[in-house]
Parts: sequence; structure tokens; C-alpha cells
Amino acid sequence: MTWLAHAASELKGAAAYLDTPTIPWKQLVICLLWGVYLFETYVAVRQLRLYDKTMPPKALVPHVSLDTFVKSQAYGRDKARFALVSDAIAHAYNLASVYFDLYALAWVWASDLLAAVGAPTNEVTKSAMWVIVNSAMHEVVGIPLSLYRNFVLEERHGFNKLTLATFVSDTIKGWVVGTAIGAPLVMLAVWVIRWAGDYFVVYVMLLFTAVILFGSVLYPLVIQPFFNKLTPLPEGALRDRVVALASALHFPLKHLYVIDGSKRSSHSNAYFYGIVPGGSKHIVIYDTLIEKSTPEEIEAVLAHELGHWAHSDPVKLVLMSQLNLVLMLSLFTLFIHNTSLYRAFGFAQRAASGALVVEPYLPVMVGLELFQLVLNPTDALLRFGINAAVRRMEYAADRTAAENEAMRLIEAKDAGSDDAQPSATVVDWVDRLSEVPVHRLPSETIGDALPEEQEPYAELLKRSLVKLHIHNLSSMYHDPLYSAYHHSHPTLTERLVALDRVASTKKTH
Repeated sequence: MTWLAHAASELKGAAAYLDTPTIPWKQLVICLLWGVYLFETYVAVRQLRLYDKTMPPKALVPHVSLDTFVKSQAYGRDKARFALVSDAIAHAYNLASVYFDLYALAWVWASDLLAAVGAPTNEVTKSAMWVIVNSAMHEVVGIPLSLYRNFVLEERHGFNKLTLATFVSDTIKGWVVGTAIGAPLVMLAVWVIRWAGDYFVVYVMLLFTAVILFGSVLYPLVIQPFFNKLTPLPEGALRDRVVALASALHFPLKHLYVIDGSKRSSHSNAYFYGIVPGGSKHIVIYDTLIEKSTPEEIEAVLAHELGHWAHSDPVKLVLMSQLNLVLMLSLFTLFIHNTSLYRAFGFAQRAASGALVVEPYLPVMVGLELFQLVLNPTDALLRFGINAAVRRMEYAADRTAAENEAMRLIEAKDAGSDDAQPSATVVDWVDRLSEVPVHRLPSETIGDALPEEQEPYAELLKRSLVKLHIHNLSSMYHDPLYSAYHHSHPTLTERLVALDRVASTKKTH
């Protein structure tokens, strides 16, 4: 017997062991839901207590006024209290879904809806409609919470820019886009699993890899314009700086956009997208960031973002998510035929006491949902590891931006000399921007955008981080356990300390 056959035999044995009526699956899931909820509530309360502090952390005293700190504490306290309430409502909904067999009822309703419109009622179509019905039930609970968050909480602290009309429009668009994409994807996934049989993990992974790559191209072109307006960044000092920075780093920039983030919120951000290796990339800057920051500060923020690209962080994150998906699907093979688990939640393949749904098959999508309920604590623990990995990426991107002075100053010196022509890198770079209305940058233009005596990126990035933190009224105190569980980014204090460390190391060399 080969090792592969032995592993398959062991998996079948484990699956048989788990498929036994003696395991009280429903009671077990309820206990697991309570365990995760109580842990998350404990962590949230630890953070909530920090909003009673009356003075900012010592490291931030030079950067933050007392008035800003008081506003930040009030905003953080309101968000923390709202999170406690919304988490309690979500927990109550999850318990009700389990206790009252809402998963089985949703399957019945999905069948009735399909029959009412004369649509086929096979597993593929029922699975898609079941997901739609479940999503609709979630929306019934979630919409009031979203309304309160935007029109009460965010409004109270001056961040909300949404109108009720925009909220309704966004909600409807979200339903339409989600259904148009999600329903066919669910149907395809169910079909692939049934077609592939015992080898479904490999084929589902290939399917989702294709979806991720295709989606990374489709989203900015088709989906995002439904919600936000993207306009080319106007020519000027900021555009020149960004183009020169991208050129220096050999970043394959294709588009430079400004997004109308102020349409919904006054929070600020900037990012790039495009994960296909060797493919073109696009930089998006929020109009709120442009309004509140100088071109130099935005350049430093983008230097951090391009640091992620230099380290292939987007690809790493995709690989991490794919690895997580492989693990989850592999474990799901132990439950996909678990009749005792299905029966505990109202499903059966033949007449059985208490069964709300009797089908000649055990629905794959339902089994996946039930399996995730069982796996819930593992997902919670996994967040610690994922956040730790992403934090390391953030530190590395900051460090790359702060250590990027050599190339940056060389570019500036070459561009600013009297007899200099644009460097080959810049010329080649601007030539590739065929779809962006950017003129060829003459030497004096780049020289204006990047003077020889420049403030180091480390200082610019620190100032940008502080300014964004103040503008967004972000929390200034962070409980270590709460931060490790909820935050994928280091705190402001941690990032400032790390940047100071990089700057001091450079001085010693």
C-alpha cells in the first residue's frame, strides 16, 4: 500500500468516526458559537476600557493635541460600544439559525421560489437560490445596523457623507452585483464538486484560482464603477512625483486614478491593484487624502504601497488565502458525506424523524456551511497567525519606503542637472503609459517634482501616518490581545518606533 493509499484509508476512517449519531452536532455547534462569542466579547471589553484614558500615549504627545485625543477617544468608544451591540445581534442570529434549523427552512424556501417561477429544481439551482435566501435573511438583520452606523455613529463624528438615496442605491447595486456574480459561481462550484467526486479539492482550487485572477482584472473595469467614480489624476506636482517614484522602482504603472471617496466618507486612503504577475498595475488615491495631505506626504504613502509590490505581498496574500482554502476543503472531505451532521440540522436522504428536508443527496453548499460552523473556533485562532504575517509585511513595506532614499536621490540628481535628459528608466516608463494622459516628463519638470534636497521618506511617512491617524480619529491606545486579534496593521505607535529605528540605523551607516 502506497503512502497515498494509506492516507486515503486514514481519511475514510476519520470520516466514518465523525459520522455517528452519538455526536450531538447541534449542541456542539451552539457551544462553539458561544465560546467564540464570549472570547471576542472579552477582547472587545479589554479595548473598550482603554477609551477611559484622559491623556494620549507618551509617544504621541508631540504629535497629537489634547482636543484631537478627546475626539479620538469618543469616536473609538462609540465604535466599540456599537461593535458590542452588533456582535450580540449577530450572535443571536447565528444561534437562532442553528436552534430553529433556518438552514433547512431556507432550503425549503429556495425550492418553493424556484418552483414558483418554473425554474429547474436540481441541486445546482437550489444551492444558488439557497445562498440568495440566506443572504437576504442576513440583510434583514444587517441593514438597520448599517443605517445606524452611517447615519448616527459616523454622522455624529463628522465622517458620514452618504445620503439616504446613495445608501439605498449602494444596497440595491450590491444585491444585483452579488447575485449576478455569486449565483453562477455557486452553481459552477457545486457542479464541479459533483463532477470531480473524490478529487474535488484539486478542481475547486483551480476554479477559484481562475476566479481570483479573472476578478482582479474584472473588478476595476466593471464592478467598481458601479459604486465609485474614477478619474485620471490631473497633471501637476503630485502626478509628476508618483510617475517618477514608479519609474524609479520599475513599477508597471498603467493608470493613475482619483476616487471619489468623499461621496461616502471623509476617511482617507490610497492603494494599488493588479495581482497578475507581469501585468499592469493601477494606483488609486482618495480625493480626501489629496485634500488633507501634501504631494510629498502622498508620495511617501505610495512609497509604502509600492513597497508591498516590491516584496510581492499581494501575491503572498493570495497564496496564503489559497493555502487556507486547500486546508479547509481538505478537511471538508471528512464532512461532505456526514449524514449525522446533516440530520442534526434537518436534512436527510430518506424519511427520518425531525427532518425538514428529504433529498436523494446531501446538499454540498449546506454541508460546507455546517462544516464552517464546526470549524468556527479554528478560524478565530487562525486570525492571529494571518494578522501577524500581514503585520510583518507592513513593517517591511515601511522599511522599504524609508530605505529607498538612495534611488530616489539619484533620480532627483540626474533629473535636476542642467544638461540632463530624462533617464532611460523614466523615458521607457512614460512611453508605456499609453492609456494615461501623461506628457513626457522633461528634466526640469522632474527636477521640480523631486528636488535634490528632499525630506527623507521616513519623516514624510511618519508625518503622513500621524496626519491620517488624526484625520480619521483612529484609536491611540490598543490592547495587545485586541490588536493581535483584530488588527492586520501595526498600531501608529509601533510604526513610528519602527521608522525611527530604520532612520537611526541609516545614520549609523
